Amino acid sequence: MRGMGGGGRMMRGPMPDEDGKYNVNFKKTYFRLLAYAKPYWAAVGLILALSLASAFLGVLPAQVMGVAVNEITGFGRLDSQETTPDTSAQAAPERVESAANKRPARPRVELPVTPYVRRLADYASLHWLQDVHPAIATASVLVAAFLGLFLVSTLIDVVQSIVSAKVGQGLIYDMRSQVYEHTQRLPQRYFEDRQTGDVMSRVLNDVNSLERVILGPVISLLADMSRLVFVLYFCLTWDWQLTLMSLVAMPILVVSTTIIGKYLRKTFRELHEKVGELNGLLQDNISDIRVIQSFARENYELNRFNTKSRENYTLNVRVAKIFAYYRPWTDTMNQVGTLVVLGFGTVKVINGEMYPGMFVVFFNYLPMLFGPIRGLTRFYNSVQQALASSERVFELLDEPVEIASPPNAIKLPDVRGDVEFRNVAFSYRDGTNVLQEINLRAKPGEMIALVGPSGAGKTTLVRLVPRFYDPTDGEIYVDGHPLKQLDLESLRKRMGIVQQDPFLFNQSIKENVRYGRLNATDAEIIDAAKAANAHDFILDLEHGYDTMIGERGVKLSGGQRQRVSIARAILSDAPVLILDEATSAVDSGTEMFIQEAIDRLVKNRTTFVIAHRLSTVQHADQILVLEAGRIVERGTHEMLLAQCGLYNRLHEMQFRLNEAPAVEPDEPAIEEPPRRRRGRNADFAPRFDLDGDDL
Repeated sequence: MRGMGGGGRMMRGPMPDEDGKYNVNFKKTYFRLLAYAKPYWAAVGLILALSLASAFLGVLPAQVMGVAVNEITGFGRLDSQETTPDTSAQAAPERVESAANKRPARPRVELPVTPYVRRLADYASLHWLQDVHPAIATASVLVAAFLGLFLVSTLIDVVQSIVSAKVGQGLIYDMRSQVYEHTQRLPQRYFEDRQTGDVMSRVLNDVNSLERVILGPVISLLADMSRLVFVLYFCLTWDWQLTLMSLVAMPILVVSTTIIGKYLRKTFRELHEKVGELNGLLQDNISDIRVIQSFARENYELNRFNTKSRENYTLNVRVAKIFAYYRPWTDTMNQVGTLVVLGFGTVKVINGEMYPGMFVVFFNYLPMLFGPIRGLTRFYNSVQQALASSERVFELLDEPVEIASPPNAIKLPDVRGDVEFRNVAFSYRDGTNVLQEINLRAKPGEMIALVGPSGAGKTTLVRLVPRFYDPTDGEIYVDGHPLKQLDLESLRKRMGIVQQDPFLFNQSIKENVRYGRLNATDAEIIDAAKAANAHDFILDLEHGYDTMIGERGVKLSGGQRQRVSIARAILSDAPVLILDEATSAVDSGTEMFIQEAIDRLVKNRTTFVIAHRLSTVQHADQILVLEAGRIVERGTHEMLLAQCGLYNRLHEMQFRLNEAPAVEPDEPAIEEPPRRRRGRNADFAPRFDLDGDDL
């Protein structure tokens, strides 16, 4: 049964205060967590029923033991039968008086299971054990009752554990699915502001920790409280004064638990944050291991890692100290009740006010009286820890999905490729302006080239087309439809993107190319690779198209990764293309292969090209020159050269530098730094944007 995952309605939670911190209300947050159990109400009801049955059966073995003690000490039925005064003539009056003075009168209250044991003993003596002493029959019934209660309780616990595991894992599956789905729909800005490792820690570690509080502790708490109710009922019925005296330390225990719980919650919150930071640092270090080794920064990174690890160590030790001090305190409070029962209960037995068996049952019930209190303590502490995790999970879940399909969104069955910007502006939340008064129109099949210095806003402009960001002013149209009125999935499926630093999955080349169209056949994948000039080098690999290329395609060179990403774009057959400096990080020889592939790719498609080599966009239908977020020049290559403006200066600078000697051909990526190279590229053409990320 699926729960809150998939397309379920998002449950809103606590919102951050002015400092960005979440002040989570205990009651609201916990009920929000419990809401994930709604799809499993039938299974939860079964678990509750089994818990109640187990709680009731759990208090009965102590009473069976008490009946046995009464029989052994002479307060049971057999003793009463043997010592009943004989009024016949043979009985000496002295013997009757002596027997009557041996012990005080019997207490009026006996254990509730006593009459049932007597009936079973009578039945056993009459039908099964006719030839044995009644005491043996009674002992046999007591052993059978004790064993039967144990077996039934064990069976109930086994069934309850299995059902609870299924429900608990289902809840975590649903929550993790919902969190991951929401993460997929968050704007790119969210990930630009956060460490990848911290987001991973929220989706995995923090969600997993909630399993310990959503269902399991609730069931345990209800079982403990039910057992407490049964025990209190019996004890108050037998001796309400002794029962209340045994609970004298309970208010102190409850107050101390509340105080410690609040401190634990704050500590757990800080601990989870440090774990997220450590995960982020580890993820960065593993991803950038070649940079670390290239600059011989192993010791520097080790010190950074140890610093973060030491912070985790300190917080974990702090939590351990809290529990180390707290557990003896709770045990001491529990012993107060034990001493009360031992002292006053002994007096009551000696005075004949209580059966010895009932005194033993009281001692057995004391852990059941304080057990739920300790269970409540554990539950409260678990909740505090889970609240620390839930704060981080709900922070992610409550992060607004700024870019989403509107109600009654227009689904595009096909896209002609008519893209228009009307007075578009874009700025960050801090007020930094990136784009201003952008007006342009790309007709179907046209190539629009974007050039300009770093920070001009070229990358931001093309990221507005697939709606990775929304403009802060103005409107963008695709085929005459406002972008914000279109179904987001249908829009992005019709846009192919080839980035400067293409991302490849740690899978085979075949699966990376197939990512462009998941139902593509092997023959279509090969055709796409051929069109991208990738087929030949793929066949030279050890396993061909089935070659695993490592994380981010680390086993391939930069040019090879680029051609694989182009093959992926060709396979997607998108009518609108975005090429973000697709040839910036390769040598001239590899650029020729990539440029040939791009020429095939852009044919009959509306294409936006960010280029640092002006020679690659000389045949563009429109060349837009951006500076400081504005379009300062536009036209064809020849028109812009004739204007003797910024484009002409860039062209002359590049022409002079292109006369410099060429460098060595493209080498395997394992010998290249993983980051995009800055400054001049392989053929010494100057770069006009910083990492293609000129936001």
